[in-house]
Amino acid sequence: MSGDHLVGGVNAAFIGVLDPGPALDLYVGQLGWQVADEGVIPASAAARLWGEEVGELAVTVLTAAGAPHGRLVFLRVPDQPLPAHPRQADTGLIAINMYTRDIEVTYRQLTEAGQRWATKPATWEVPLGERMVTVTQGFLHAPQSTDIVFVQPAQPRGTAAWDVDPERHYTEMTSVVCHVPDFEAETRFWGADGLGLASWYDVTFSHPGLEALANLPAGTVMRLSFLAGPTTARIEVTRIADRSLGTDLRATQRTARHVGHTGWLVEVRDIEATVARAAELGGTVHAAPHEGPQFLFGGRAVAFLDTPNGLPVTFVEHGG
Repeated sequence: MSGDHLVGGVNAAFIGVLDPGPALDLYVGQLGWQVADEGVIPASAAARLWGEEVGELAVTVLTAAGAPHGRLVFLRVPDQPLPAHPRQADTGLIAINMYTRDIEVTYRQLTEAGQRWATKPATWEVPLGERMVTVTQGFLHAPQSTDIVFVQPAQPRGTAAWDVDPERHYTEMTSVVCHVPDFEAETRFWGADGLGLASWYDVTFSHPGLEALANLPAGTVMRLSFLAGPTTARIEVTRIADRSLGTDLRATQRTARHVGHTGWLVEVRDIEATVARAAELGGTVHAAPHEGPQFLFGGRAVAFLDTPNGLPVTFVEHGG
């Protein structure tokens, strides 16, 4: 059974923050995003959706050039130690991606502004059919234990921000990156025979440029699948062949509880049908469909679940 359950790609990434100030300095002050909305989700509504340990949540929504998707949603979480930044070899949610017009300008300007990079920008190649596609990226350790991969695309695809403002340097969030133990289960969950995203490619490769970018050992073999809907953000599912590398981060990447990249928001056409299909595909439902909070969701039906690899996803029914 296949279906067209999703309205677009990942509508927003949830970012848990202790102090939104440094993150706003980066995204708004240096990357040119805008604060689109601010509000509060009451404790009762937050707990019903994301678990009874969750209390009242102060929320800040960021957009790039007003794009209604590819957004960032900051959730103010309780005081806790800042976790280490995810690494590409870790299991769980790894990074958010956005396009840049010029990666060298980005590297210089953000370094001068005091931002920290995991590594310098690097170029690597991925085989697509009979041709090699060149990818140039930089891996930033952003505030609040969040990783941003800046991508200088050879051929930009599907970015609302550049459609609206071709001169701006940065786009909305163009993709989200996860690293999973069960690759087939995750790609089936999101793919054409699952919730309905299209597979743009699924490749296995090794490249020194990728190793330099992501601090991976020489000879690392990675499988990468790129899954896309009609809007950003797209989903990059990765799996490194050497399973001895990295740490499992999933227990400390729970939406509305922890700091950093802690979940995805996805719009769906029929939430009852989508949740039922997600469960058939190996997802674990934590909050069945119900009326969501007014702020952020506008009272539309919401649900919360894990993908087959334990990645937290919030569904919201599309409002028309």
